[in-house]
Amino acid sequence: MKKISLLYFLLAAGSIVLAQAKRTCGFDQVQQQISQHPDFNTYQKNKQLAYKNVRLQKTDTVIRIPVVVHVIHRLAAENISTAQINSQIAVLNKDFRKKNADTTNATGWSIADVKFEFVLATRDPSGNTSTGITRTATTIDNICANSNQYATLRPAWNPERYLNIWVCDVGDFILGFAYPPNAPNISPAEDGVVIGHNYFGTVGSIQAPWNLGRTTTHEIGHYFDLLHLWGNDNNPSCNTDDGIADTPNQADEEYNCATRTSCGSVDQLSNFLQYVDDDCMGNFTLGQKNRMRMALYTQRDSLQFGDLLNLTSISEQNLFSKTLLYPNPNHGLFQIELTNVGGLNRFEIEVYNMAGKLVAVETKTNQSGLLINMETAANGVYFVRITNGEFSSTKKLIKH
Repeated sequence: MKKISLLYFLLAAGSIVLAQAKRTCGFDQVQQQISQHPDFNTYQKNKQLAYKNVRLQKTDTVIRIPVVVHVIHRLAAENISTAQINSQIAVLNKDFRKKNADTTNATGWSIADVKFEFVLATRDPSGNTSTGITRTATTIDNICANSNQYATLRPAWNPERYLNIWVCDVGDFILGFAYPPNAPNISPAEDGVVIGHNYFGTVGSIQAPWNLGRTTTHEIGHYFDLLHLWGNDNNPSCNTDDGIADTPNQADEEYNCATRTSCGSVDQLSNFLQYVDDDCMGNFTLGQKNRMRMALYTQRDSLQFGDLLNLTSISEQNLFSKTLLYPNPNHGLFQIELTNVGGLNRFEIEVYNMAGKLVAVETKTNQSGLLINMETAANGVYFVRITNGEFSSTKKLIKH
């Protein structure tokens, strides 16, 4: 299926609103594009089935998510500073941990600590030391407003290990957009979040009233499968909703902080998935938290271990490049076979569940055979980390 630019969708829908006047987000256009794919209905059914079957972890573990910021610039102002990037990471870690001072905007609503923390990646996909920031020059105007040109120029780092954010020129029609997890017709090279350079962070080349970093908070919500509170229909209607029980249904977009009632209830203007100005926002709800964590556990499951994998250097990867875990999946006993480890004999085996909680740890010698006994463990997906104090290897394990 041929890709069509977000700009085209905005023009075709007759919904152009200059960014200087109102917040606009390209997610609805992304959804429209995805919905035209022949596998869309299957995608929706499989996702809902996965959500129905997942069990949210009672431990409510804090999950660290490695981030790579791809700065694509034509003009000097678009080549944003490291300080500006760091200011955005700080905003995310306040908003997703309920540490933002403006939770007071959400009086009367549930305010959730999502327990996601974001860190700039310390290693690139090859295992080399990294700042978590890439910079790429371009001669293309509005590069991030037209289809996937940004991803052709600067493809995503492995989206199973990193949250990719492109900061670039998105034109005058949107502030940013994101792709929902596992969406059909979306290549791994473009999977992530796109933000206009002047709406990213709280210092540098930012533009009020979107100067508090909430555009990125909003779009990462979409990245973890949240919809706008009014649903996907941009025509005023109470017939569509975001599917979250504790976000009141509302008729259409809201652009200011004035209290408004629609669909028989007061609209939750403080929600990060609204279109209001940055200083009006203040909360995710408990229902939104559960949806995002379900999306992580079922749709972006390996992302939660990206930070663990980022600890692995290139020499470590080479050492354990032929680590085998088999039979996998199986009902209980897993064999680990290590090659190319020289005289290293003692290894520590750590097993993590899908919430990132350490559920088992054991020290064994290579001569005695590296076995993992999961016969009494619940069925599901686990991650196994094998270390000897200096080198490490991480593998996915499936118990059924």
